[in-house]
Order: sequence, then C-alpha cells, then structure tokens
Amino acid sequence: MADEQGRTPAPRRHAALPRRVPLVVLVVLSGLVVAATGATAVAYLRLDRNIASQNVTSALGTDRPRVVAGPAPGRGDRAENILVIGSDTRSAPGDGRYGSGIQGARSDTVILLHLSADRRRAELVSIPRDSWVAIPSCNLGASRFSSPRVERFNAAYAIGGTACTIKTVEQLTQIRIDHFVVIDFHGFATMVDSLGGVEVCLNQPITNKEAQIDLPAGRQVLDGSQALGYVRVRYIGDGSDLSRIVRQQAFLASLVTKVTSTGLLLNPVRLYQFLDAATRSVTTDPAFASLTSLASLATSVRNIPRSNVTFLTVPNHPYPANPNVVEWSQPSAGAIFDALRHDAPIPGRPSTTTTSPPSSSPVPTLTVPPAQVRVQVLNASGVPGAASRAAAALRAVGFTVVGVGTATGPVLATTQIHRPAAYDRSGATLAAALPGVRVQVDPSLGRTLQVLVGTSYPTVVPVAIAPGGADAPTPTPTLSARSAVSDICSVPS
Repeated sequence: MADEQGRTPAPRRHAALPRRVPLVVLVVLSGLVVAATGATAVAYLRLDRNIASQNVTSALGTDRPRVVAGPAPGRGDRAENILVIGSDTRSAPGDGRYGSGIQGARSDTVILLHLSADRRRAELVSIPRDSWVAIPSCNLGASRFSSPRVERFNAAYAIGGTACTIKTVEQLTQIRIDHFVVIDFHGFATMVDSLGGVEVCLNQPITNKEAQIDLPAGRQVLDGSQALGYVRVRYIGDGSDLSRIVRQQAFLASLVTKVTSTGLLLNPVRLYQFLDAATRSVTTDPAFASLTSLASLATSVRNIPRSNVTFLTVPNHPYPANPNVVEWSQPSAGAIFDALRHDAPIPGRPSTTTTSPPSSSPVPTLTVPPAQVRVQVLNASGVPGAASRAAAALRAVGFTVVGVGTATGPVLATTQIHRPAAYDRSGATLAAALPGVRVQVDPSLGRTLQVLVGTSYPTVVPVAIAPGGADAPTPTPTLSARSAVSDICSVPS
C-alpha cells in the first residue's frame, strides 16, 4: 500500500538512502544487460521486484517548466533529463559507521543527467550541495506547504524530500525533470564488490578514520567498503565539497568502464550479483521502476561513445557574505542549462563531430565579437525544434539571438547563413561558429543576420576574436569538465 506521499515499497528494501553515490548510468545499463542476456523469467521477475517506486507527481504541481526541445531528426526519441539524488540518511543498521549524531536527511549528491535526443551525448552536471539558492514552497502532504526561502541547496531534501529537490532544480534551471533515481549506501558497496572492485588513482595517500579508509598513492582497485569511503571522504586535499565532486565523477567514469567490460557480460554469476545489487539500490518514479523501462532507455543509449559522456559541475564561486557556501557563476551556469533545455551541446566543450580536412585557404581574422552579432534563427528543415536547438547553441557561445521562427519556402538540405551586404565581418564571425555553412548576401536584410537551419543540422563551436576587435568579446564559459575516457590519474586526490 502506498503511503501519504505516494511511496510504494518493494520487498526486501534497505531503509537507508545514499550518500554521494551517483550511479544512474549503471542502473540503466542493468536493464540493457538483462534484456541482452536473456535472463530467466524467475530471475527477471525477482530483479524487477527489487526496484522501489515513489510517485511525486501531485507534489510537483502544474507550474513546471515546459519542454522546448523537439525529437531528434529522423527518429522519435526526445531528450531525457534524469535527476540522481543521494541522501545522507543513516537509518539502516550499520550506517552509524558512516557518521553518527546526524538527524534527518540532506541531499549530499544531486546530478542532472541529460541524454540527448539523438542519443549521441550524455552530460552529467553535479550541483554542489552548498549552493546558496532560492528554494520554492514545497508540498509536504496533508495540505501542508513549506515557506519559500533562500538556503543551501541540500536543504530542499530535508524540507520536502525528492519532490522538493526536483521542484528546486526545475525552478533554478527551467529544465523539466523526466525521471529521478535515488540510490542507497548498501547497494553501492555491494555493486562495487560484485564487479570485483573498481580502479582509482591517488596522487597522495589517503588516511581518514571517519571514512574508514587507509589507501596508498597510485593506481589501485577498491572494494565496496573502500570505494564508499573514497567517494564520501571530504577532509583531504583542499577539504571542499567541490574537490569531492571531482573524485566522484572520476570514480563513476571508471565504474562505467568496468560495468561495460566484456568480462562482466560473460560471467553469469557476477552479472546476476551486479544486477541484483543495482536494482536493490534504487528508488525511482513509477514510469522508470521496471527492467522493461530501463532496458528500453538503455537500448536507445547503448551507442553513446564514452568520449561523449561528459562530467561537469555547475560553475560557481564563493558567496561573498559567507565563504562556506557558493553561488552559481553567471552567465556560465545559465549557458549550460540553456543548452540542456534546448538539447544543444554544452558550451565550451570541443565538438566531437568529424569535420572536413582543412583547406589551403587562409583562415580569416575575426574582429567582431559574437555578442555584437544579431542573429535570427529560422527552421528550414521541417523538423520541430531544430531552430530552437540551434538558437540555444548560438547563445551558448555568445551570439545575440533576437528571434526564432519558421522559414518560408522549401525545405533546405543544408544550413545557410544570410547576411546584409555591409556586414561581412559579422558574417565571418557567424560562419566561424558554424563550420562548413555557406554565407550568402541578402540585400533585403537590415542589421540582423539569419541562420536557416536545414535537415543537415549544424555544429556550433566557440570562436576566437583577434585582439583589438571592436569590443572585448563575451568569453565562452571555461568549464572544468571531463569525459568518461579521461585518465583517472588526472584527478587530484
């Protein structure tokens, strides 16, 4: 029977929720592995029943961000935004060894996982728990509502649990959350053990009594208990939550590599142990709470290259009034969320699209900053949402987008740039941001350039302006990002 907040318990669930253990990618992979290996009906049903669900729809209300990105050209998939939540609750037997004397629960890990509509990219954006943010009024059940307040981000979970955390993220980012996953302590350690451990690389030894770890420097394989201590430990390095987030991201990348290895897929005993641990570890929304749903999503993302799996943290800086908390750095943070909202590539990330070999023609010197280039983006592809995605990508690298609409005339196979006759330098800057797109002069235009998005969707890249240009350009956000193929020894310990 569901409780007053809509939670439906699954059998043999652990009571504890997680601390700093972002593993939704592995849960998705679990569904794929079960589907691909033809698990027996008994095993499938048992694993399926392991997953607990929680319905938070009514608590989220109707005032939610609208979906602005359309399906990918040539396929019906849409982008998916999945919120991964970890809590520092210590209510299960044995959890006291991870820290005692702490009442209630806070979300010590929240990661926004974005899967692109074309299923060629995955971005995992960590939200620092100490972010100083506006938390909206949240539905607490029984006709009770919390008061809106400005507080640390992780307080949202303590106030109203999963629903309040989702509502806060949606208000801050204007991104609609499609699914959520909450993961627990015990399943994480068991999952790591079922894989035979996961490799990390330490630049210096780590000894920490609270986290119960004593690790030498260098490459090494951690078992479940050691891994849990490693992703939890805070008071090493600079002692900040931000440095801990970097270690978590690197660990998750290493974990994804291990779980997708051929050895796991060919070992039935270890495979089942991993799947059992993974499915026992999560609580999800009802639409996500079955192996069938997970397998369907996993099938759609199985071809994402690991080089296109990006880990980053919301850009931030110390809050002037309180150095123990951080506030988000603008416009960098807004540019990231604007890109995700429109399913465009993250700004500041190198394009992974293959481009034509460079020609012998000299590269023109760019003198007009993107911020001074007014652009209207028109959809000439016939694919809903194509212009919105291109506009978001152009905004993310600094262009001033003054309008988005639908072009008149026939569908274009290739994207085009139209510029006024006198705006050749602005046209050069825009063309540099859209490699391979041809520029045409349109005398009917005023001072606004046009991008006509064709069925061959354009790649948008940052541009460099020569010193001494008209004005200093708005810099492209410099992001501290890593991919799933980054060297694990590049992470500060």
